[in-house]
Amino acid sequence: MRLNGVSLNLSNSEKGESDMISNILVATDGSETAGRAVELAANLAARLDVPMTVGHVLQHGARAEELNRMAEAEHMVRYTATEARLDIADIPSNMDALFTGTLSGADKERALAVMGEEIAARAARRAKEIGAKDVSTRVVNGDYDEGILEMAKDVGADMIVVGQRGLGKLRRIVQGSVSQKVNQQAECTVVTVR
Repeated sequence: MRLNGVSLNLSNSEKGESDMISNILVATDGSETAGRAVELAANLAARLDVPMTVGHVLQHGARAEELNRMAEAEHMVRYTATEARLDIADIPSNMDALFTGTLSGADKERALAVMGEEIAARAARRAKEIGAKDVSTRVVNGDYDEGILEMAKDVGADMIVVGQRGLGKLRRIVQGSVSQKVNQQAECTVVTVR
């Protein structure tokens, strides 16, 4: 099978159903790379007729510039401000303005939770458009890699699909990427999408 230019040798007829993938977790932060991961996971879930969970780890402590890279940042800010019922006279135009403005800590937490739920919901809608039938969402707090691994365990995933982030070489060496950590620590198959 070829999906997004990737050749995968998966066939229900070649292996018994119990030996196959039975539950897929895809992690998303709303970025373009995460979108490609969602598409691959959705194609696999549709092809194999298995449930899929879209997971998001809330980005508490994330820098505003990281939040700005999320999908449709300007639309996400407007949606977040409205849904979180934030008292903002002028709705900011980007994440930096939203999170460096005058919001209280509680309002920022509420805004992040709303944003995380919406990112997961948008990815789930996209997965269903692609053909995945049984799609659920899960949003958790924590470190990115630990949150993804915990979600995988909780939902019984035997495959995790993640996007590879485009960090600089020095930062990747010092910090390690989330996809690398998940790949090293997961007890199931991990597919990293570029």
